[in-house]
Amino acid sequence: MSVQTYRVSREGDRLLSPHFRVREFACRDGSDLVKIDTDLVELLERIRAAAGGAVTISSGYRTASHNQKVGGARYSQHLLGTAADIIASGAGPLLVGQMAEYYLGSRGGIGVYQTFTHVDTRSGKARWDQRSGREVAVSGWPGWRPKEDETVDNIPSAYAEEAVDWAVKNGLLQGNAAGDLMLRQPVTRQQLAAILYRFAELERQE
Repeated sequence: MSVQTYRVSREGDRLLSPHFRVREFACRDGSDLVKIDTDLVELLERIRAAAGGAVTISSGYRTASHNQKVGGARYSQHLLGTAADIIASGAGPLLVGQMAEYYLGSRGGIGVYQTFTHVDTRSGKARWDQRSGREVAVSGWPGWRPKEDETVDNIPSAYAEEAVDWAVKNGLLQGNAAGDLMLRQPVTRQQLAAILYRFAELERQE
């Protein structure tokens, strides 16, 4: 994460990436100063490529006064230049949230609203659903992968073949509904806890 500071009056048309310029992240109150995280720009480029259409930033950086005016959280990531509320052409808010989930993994913030998706690059993890008008915390937004990653990932490396076979036979390692073990995907704390719990149960049975 690297947050850079720009002046819209001097650098508004500056390209930060192939498809995003400084002015797109500017505060809607007309302030000249704008803060933008380089990781956020990269995330938006990834989402744009995945969605196959333009990504519009409805709210990027916010000054403290504007954040208060629009009812933003007291410690909003928008204040830091690490957040953007976006609309993607050709993809609804939920699908955009799923795309962001894939690219952010176990970090960042993703909020799905009725008409837009909030994404941010905080170091921790936060997920919420605001489509009903009331914020509800959720564990995440899984369910999407790039087309090139849609092959079933059930073949372990040679050194892990015996261990994976044992873990599957003993119920420690379980795949998704499609039978995909996702062997090359990172393990979350929740998944690790589930594996350890199953191992403890296995030990008690022996």
